[in-house]
Parts: sequence; C-alpha cells; structure tokens
Amino acid sequence: MLELLIGIYAGICWLLIKKLKLIPWNFNTQVVVYSLPIFGSIALILSLNYFCPITSDVKVGNRSVDITTQTLGKVKKVYVKTNQEVKKGDTLFTIDPVPYEQEIKSLEAQLSNMKSTVSSYTSDIDASRKNILSLQSQLDLSNKRIKQYQELVAAGAANRFDLEQAVATSQDLQSRISAAQAQKTSLEAKYHSTHNGENASIAELRAKLDQAKWNLSQTVVLAPTDGLIPNVQLNEGAMMAPFKSAFVLIQKQQSIIAFFSQNELETVKEGNEVELALKTAPGKVVKAKLEYVVDATSQGIMNNAGGMLGGNATTSGIPETARQVPETDGKLIAKFVLDENEQPLTVGARGTAVIYSDHIKPLHLIRKVMVRVSSKINYLIPKLH
Repeated sequence: MLELLIGIYAGICWLLIKKLKLIPWNFNTQVVVYSLPIFGSIALILSLNYFCPITSDVKVGNRSVDITTQTLGKVKKVYVKTNQEVKKGDTLFTIDPVPYEQEIKSLEAQLSNMKSTVSSYTSDIDASRKNILSLQSQLDLSNKRIKQYQELVAAGAANRFDLEQAVATSQDLQSRISAAQAQKTSLEAKYHSTHNGENASIAELRAKLDQAKWNLSQTVVLAPTDGLIPNVQLNEGAMMAPFKSAFVLIQKQQSIIAFFSQNELETVKEGNEVELALKTAPGKVVKAKLEYVVDATSQGIMNNAGGMLGGNATTSGIPETARQVPETDGKLIAKFVLDENEQPLTVGARGTAVIYSDHIKPLHLIRKVMVRVSSKINYLIPKLH
C-alpha cells in the first residue's frame, strides 16, 4: 500500500511539474518534493502501527480431549472413523461387558445371601443367650457337686477320683460358657454394626455392587462434547486399560490468539473490529472482534522460589503453559472471537491479523487494503521444488 501511495504521489508531481509545468522545478521545489514522501511515509507508518496494530503471528487453536476408558477390557466395537464429526453423547466405542455383568450377578447373589445372614442374627443371638443360661445352670450344679464331693472325701465316704472328675467337668463348662459368650458378642457386634442406618456388611456389598454397575456403564464410551475426531487407529479386539488414550477429540470451540509487542495495544479495546488473513484461506478476509488482551507476559510470572522468568532465570516449578517460549517472550496476547456468520477455521491455521481502534478511522482504509493484499499473497507458494 505504501508503494502504491508513493507511485500516485510521483505521478501527481510529474503531471504538475513536468507535464503541465504548473509548478517551477527549482531548489525549493526539489526539497519539498523529495522530503514530503519521506516524512509522510514515516508519519503514516507510525500512525498505522499505533492506531491499527498488525501482526503476522496469529494462531488458531482448539482444545482437545483425550478419549479414554476407566475400565479394563477388550474393545468390542468401534463406531467412529477418521475425520468424523460427533455430537455430545454419541457412542464412540464399547468394551466387552461380559466380565462386568458376571461380577454384578456374583455381587447380587452375595448381597442376597448377606441379607439372609443378617436377618438370622437375631435368632442366633437368642440361641446363644439360651445356651449360655443352660451352661451356667450346669456349671452351678457342677460347683455344688464339687462341694459335696469335698465333704464326702474328707469324711472318707467317697473316693478322690469322683472329686477330680467333677472339677474337670466344671472347668469344661466354664470354657464352653466363655466360647458361647464370645460367639454372642461377635454376633451382636455384626448385628449392631451399621452405616447410614444399614447393616455394615450389607452396605459394603451394596457399595461394591454400585461400583460394579458403574464399571459396566463405563464399557460404553460416549463423546463428552461436540467435536471432530481427526484420527482413529483403534481396532476391534484391542485391549484398553484405564486412562489409556484411544484417540483425540478436537472440540469445536476455537481460540484465536495473536502476539503483539507490549507498546502496540495502547489504543485498542474490547469489541474493536479485527480482520484476519490466514494461509489456509488465501484471498479471504475473516471478520472477528477483540475479546480481550491478556495483561501479562511470561517474563512477569514468578516461580515458587520467587524468581522471575526471562533471561537466565530458572523455570523450575512453573506449569508448562507458563514456561518461556522464545518467539512469544515479552509479548502480549490478544484473543479474538469470530463473527457469527463466519465458518470455523482450520485448526492450527497461521496468518496475519489487524485490530482497528476507534481513532483516526481514515487509516482503516489503508490497513484494509494491506490486509487484502496479504490475503492475496497467500496464494503464492515460493518453493523451488
């Protein structure tokens, strides 16, 4: 555009000075003719860069989701193919559900058995209580006989063997009472052990059953959001493990960002008009709006030790997204949002972007021409092979 303006200026000077001779060609005229385009070009370039900032570092990105499963099993069927668009909730692939169905049946049987066992705890506790009372009565009778045998042995009316046998019987009864009491205590502990108002053993099996049902539900892998699957290499019969990526789903929500020098965005504000000339769409100018400017750079992010990024500073402890990138170091990020009537852009597209501020709007015309020329240049492929 600048070359075009200088050409027009040169044509006017030739017409007025050489052709029509309306202006004399003297020293003063020569100084003015040669100085005006130089200083005018400098003023124009500075004004354009300040009020209509432009950059050739534009990136179009989409967030991606790793499609995984949280269950271990063999892939039964794959429902998608490469470069296929999917909607949220669409079935992507399934895992063989048979092992998980069998586990559910086993746990349901265990749960039913445990309910029967818990319901019998009351009768078992009553039986243990009655057994203890019966053994206690036998022990009381055995203790009376021991006293009687002791008196008879002392009087010489009974032999010592009968006394020793009575003592052994009493000790055996005491052991049996202790065992019966331990059994009764164990049954009472199991019966009164509860979780959220339910018997603990039943609650434990019910939780395992719920987990097994959840595992079964995870054998059907659904699309978490709308998007595009660029590459599918998953085959039927392949083994999938928890958190193992099957393929990638690219979300439709796009992020368009551009990198500007720190002093280029003084006059712009949210909502300003933006035009894009992308290499993936030669000859086309994409309309957008300025959504916001990230008021921070990588050089200003501190790490846990209090150091700052930039120069020779360490990046230890800094998230990967905050690490220093040479081509973006010290630059501000502007994020754009496409106009409603614009089609989605190619993921990873690069190109040129210009932001039109609300100041000196006649400059917009020059920038618009420059952007359109840049979009036409994208048709050129300067390769020698």
